[in-house]
Order: sequence, then C-alpha cells, then structure tokens
Amino acid sequence: MSVSLKRMDRPKRGLRRLVILFVLALIGAAGFLSVKFLEMEPPVINLSIQNRLLGRQSSLPLRITDKKSGVRDFVILLRQGKHDIVLMHRQFVRKGGLTGGPPTVAETVKIDAAALGLSDGRADLLIKAHDFSYWHWGQGNETTVSYPLIFDTKAPKLSFVDGPRLIKPGSAGIIIYRANEELSKSGLNINGHYFPGFPVKARGRGIYGALIGLPYNTEKIKTAFISAVDRAGNEGRLNIGLEVRKTIKHRDRINISESFLKLKMPQFAQNYPEMKGTLLEEFLYVNNNIRHRNAAKIREICLHTSPQRFWKGRFERMRRSSRRAGFADYRTYYYKGRVIDHQVHKGLDLASIRHARIQAANAGQVVYAGYLGIYGNVVILDHGQGLFSLYAHLSQIKVAVGDMVKKGGLLGRSGHTGMAGGDHLHFSILVDGVFVNPVEWWDKNWVRLNVEQYLR
Repeated sequence: MSVSLKRMDRPKRGLRRLVILFVLALIGAAGFLSVKFLEMEPPVINLSIQNRLLGRQSSLPLRITDKKSGVRDFVILLRQGKHDIVLMHRQFVRKGGLTGGPPTVAETVKIDAAALGLSDGRADLLIKAHDFSYWHWGQGNETTVSYPLIFDTKAPKLSFVDGPRLIKPGSAGIIIYRANEELSKSGLNINGHYFPGFPVKARGRGIYGALIGLPYNTEKIKTAFISAVDRAGNEGRLNIGLEVRKTIKHRDRINISESFLKLKMPQFAQNYPEMKGTLLEEFLYVNNNIRHRNAAKIREICLHTSPQRFWKGRFERMRRSSRRAGFADYRTYYYKGRVIDHQVHKGLDLASIRHARIQAANAGQVVYAGYLGIYGNVVILDHGQGLFSLYAHLSQIKVAVGDMVKKGGLLGRSGHTGMAGGDHLHFSILVDGVFVNPVEWWDKNWVRLNVEQYLR
C-alpha cells in the first residue's frame, strides 16, 4: 500500500517542479521585458554650439543617443517672442519585436535668420526627444533641453584710422582700423595675401592693427581691403587706398665655379638623394626646385605667430659686419661665361670674422632651428603679431624650438652651410611670410615713425 502511494506522489512532485520552473521563467521573461521595454533612461541630446551668438546663417551639429530602446522621435523649435518655428521633426519606426529605434541619430540644424523672419535679439532653441520605452504608459522617456541664443545679423562696421597711403615694394608698415564691435578675426588683404590683425589695446577698445609687407616684385596693388568677422560670424569689409611707390631694381652677377660645384653639390646630395645629372644640372635643381621647397616651408612656418608682441625698438644689425649682398638683388648666375639661371636674393648678406657670434636682432621665440636646404643651418624667430627674422648659413645652432630669446641673445655661429660660398650671415625679415627689407628695421627712426607710433 505504502509503495503504491509513493508511486502516486512522484507525478505530483514532477508537476510541482514544472510549475515552479514555469513561474520562474515567467518572472525572468517579465524581468527581461521590463528591462528592455520599461527602461527609464531618457535620450541624451548633444548640440554642438560653441557660441550662443548666431549670425545670418548657422549650422549646428546635433546628436541624440539612446542605447537601450532607441530614439522614437524628436522635434526642434525656435521660439522668439510669441512665435514658434519648427526647424526639424523626425519620427522613427521600431525595427522589430524585441528591438527599438536607432541608437544614435546625427543631424545638422541649419538656421537661416532672414528666411525664417528672425529679428536680432533673444531667441530660444528647444529640442524634445522620446525613446521607444513603454515607460510612462507607452509614451516613453522624454528629454527636453533649451538653449538661449542671441541673433546678430549685422556686419561689423569698419573705418580706416592710420597707415601709409604709399608703400614701396619690399617695404613694411602697419594699418590701424576701428570696428564698432568685438571681432573674432580680422586682417588686411593685399593682392590676395592675408595679413592677420590684432587688438591695439593701448589705443582703446575697438582699435585693431595689422602689420603689412609688400613683396619685392609688386608693380601694382589691385586689391587692398580690411576684412573682419564678428563673434556671430558676420563678415564686414572696407576697401582702402594703397598705392605702390616705384623703386630701382638692383642687379648682381654671381659666378659659379667648378670648385664651388665640386664642394657644394655632394653636400646637397646627402640631403636630397633624388638629385641626378652633371654637377651643373644638380646645381640648377637645387637653385630652383629646392629653393622653391624651402620658400614653401618658410611660408608654412610664418602662418603661425604669437598674438603677443615680443619685440621692442629697432632690430640690431650683426656687430662689426660688412654688407656683401643686398635685399631684392636680381641675380644672374654665370657658369664658364654663359648665363645659366636667374634668382632674387631675399635678404642681406653680412660678413665678419670666421664663426662670428650670431645674436638675436630683437626679442622673440625660436620657431625653427635646423637644416633648410639652400639656407643651410637656420634659426627663425617669431617676434609676435606676424613679424619674423631669419638667420642662415650657420655653422652652429645654440638654441632650440620653443626657446625665448632676448635682444642680443646668442643664436649660433656664422658659417658657410647651404649655398653659401664663404663664411657669412644671411639675414631676413618677414611679415606674415613676405620677405621685406631688413634695412628699414635697423633704423630706429623708421621703426618709430612707421610702426611703433601707431601702437601707442
């Protein structure tokens, strides 16, 4: 009897196990579904807006993220006064039974103030997004963010204050101008070359200046204008009158000897193994291709300048030196009595004793210290606000990039590296990458009358 009862209990115990497992499965499924469909994490809205001041046209990158149930919809409103303008509205469909919407949505919010009829002044950008969660009785989680904005669609007003009306090729100067509001960027454009501006704080609020340099070969100024961008991105422009004062071209004859080629070309071949042909062909390659490459490198270096002015007063000339070649000399190269090439010398050659001390002409920061083709071993100083000086053909370099040097600080020793035929210093002054006549910057009266007086 007892045996049969035990046999009858076995099915009941098995049934109870099944019921328990079924209930546990239901609880697990309910938990999974609640986590999946009843999650309470709202969407995350990220609008890339660096400046709350907007101009005529703006493009703002938007990113909405919901990693759990996905983005269901979002709407973007622009509210100004009593008017609401719908800029964008997107709805998404659920991808499947157990999946939601897209986990990430990326858009660009474009605002055309004129097309939307917006007025200058305050406005609010509102963004609302929902996800596919069944929380809140199926409405999903909601995120709402608001961005206060200020619209400014008026271009900055510019006026000319001070500066030259006539300028010689290879000469430098400064243009002073006024703006009626704070600028994020401004400068002067001459024949397509841009000279960045900077605030002249000593002359009061809204006063800006730009150092300029006219290339040695300029025959006519076709365009000269001040351009400015305010904090809202509006652009203003003011044409200015600037004319070229003609100068006399200086010419020089350079004789290339066989001994010079035999000495120098193997040195260049170590740095430029692509050189081929005879010694003369290698020379022409260096004097043209490498020269152009070096010029491009110098322009690249001069694109980056400190907004702070480091220099003061006139630039110092190499001590106890004699001039061997002038600025903007039009050189004709001869080999065995015949013309082989033409180039222009963009600096001054100064000679003193062998391995003479080379000192900084003015205070600045070292932005280049190393080998540079035809210039040999070179140091370039940034004096701030677009002004640079270059020291070439050095036998030794005593500074490193990043060093701050005072006027008269030791940079290195003179030598004959690069294309130099003898021990000397090649010295150049540049304004935003334009080579200008260093002689002007040696003259304290010229510096005071043409630059410094405008900065006070």
